[in-house]
Amino acid sequence: MDSIDLARLTAAQAKADELIAAIAETPDGGPLLRVAFTDPETNTRLGTCFVTYQVDGAPLRLVTS
Repeated sequence: MDSIDLARLTAAQAKADELIAAIAETPDGGPLLRVAFTDPETNTRLGTCFVTYQVDGAPLRLVTS
């Protein structure tokens, strides 16, 4: 890997770390989304975090008879 590629990947990693710090939530209940940051040029996963979301209305429940 040459210095230009290393600089680009280092910058991409720094941005992924910044975004993860800004949006990551503790998976302590509720529905979760897993958010992954991947460098499209190298297909390298730069990081993963979880975020929660709210469901409008009552959640669906399985009812057996």
